[in-house]
Amino acid sequence: MFRRRPEPAAELGPEVVHDGPSPVLVVDDGTFFDLTEGGWTVVDFWAGWCAPCRSFAPVYEAVARAHDGPVRFAKCDVDANPRTAQLLQIRSIPTLVVFGPDGSEVGRSQGVVSRGDLEATVRQLAARPV
Repeated sequence: MFRRRPEPAAELGPEVVHDGPSPVLVVDDGTFFDLTEGGWTVVDFWAGWCAPCRSFAPVYEAVARAHDGPVRFAKCDVDANPRTAQLLQIRSIPTLVVFGPDGSEVGRSQGVVSRGDLEATVRQLAARPV
């Protein structure tokens, strides 16, 4: 399980990148530490060639749109961001990782998750204090 070690501010990446009007943030090797602390964050680790990842993407997007609020949603392309994938030891995709307010990993699931299960997780996180 990933535990955050403080990173110097000088090593943090560029500004948050939004993928169009989507509420899903794009995490990359430069923005990972900034975007996964300060609140509950669910990150979908995926790749463009992965059929299960592509089938799960619309479900993830729909849940993110439905639950815009205390829980943030992000995605990270493991092929384009190998440093982050290696740091978190992502071995199969899709993998969802939940980060707590301090940026440490609090949960993980591998494979496609049903919309109901993802929504239940988001509701549980939203009920927790930040």
